[in-house]
Amino acid sequence: MLGKEEKVLQWAVEAGLLKRVKRTGWWCSGVKDPESVAEHSLRMAMLAFYIAAEEGADPHKAAALGVFHDLPEARIGDAHAVVKRYWKDLAADEARARAEQNASLPEGRGRRSITLLGAEWVSGRSREAQAARDADYLECAVQALEYFWQEESVAREWVDSNVRRLRTRTGKRLGQALKKVSEKGGWEGLRTWWKAIYQR
Repeated sequence: MLGKEEKVLQWAVEAGLLKRVKRTGWWCSGVKDPESVAEHSLRMAMLAFYIAAEEGADPHKAAALGVFHDLPEARIGDAHAVVKRYWKDLAADEARARAEQNASLPEGRGRRSITLLGAEWVSGRSREAQAARDADYLECAVQALEYFWQEESVAREWVDSNVRRLRTRTGKRLGQALKKVSEKGGWEGLRTWWKAIYQR
């Protein structure tokens, strides 16, 4: 039988699978080596922090929602939009995976906090969850633009469809700026952000 510390370590090993689980929707767009779920979650958490702070919500909770939101994908994988059409009950399977993952942790404050974050993400009602959901879509739109720069294989619709889903004032403002940049080809300035740093 595993002790408390060993249970946490085993949980951490499972969470590490997210570094190897690829975001499958990009394959449909022709990206040969798409980002991992963990890579997506990191930048999403950063954007969630910023959006929540701008919206007057708790940025730390929003960032935590970003970190944990896709944890069930360590068990069920990442399903792109077409797969979801044929999945009998994805929400129920994600809930089951999340519950089993949480149950694998030792009882205590850590487990309770992670369980509450999962419930808050699923409900999507809090301002922090709304900020995190906007960050989820916005991160996908930014990644689409980056893939467009690299391979020119991702349709511009990825940017538009994710920007349309934004709900917070800050998320919408950032999304409109991203659309403007991508439409006018002004993304070259964003693409070469490092020049400004070297020129200081």
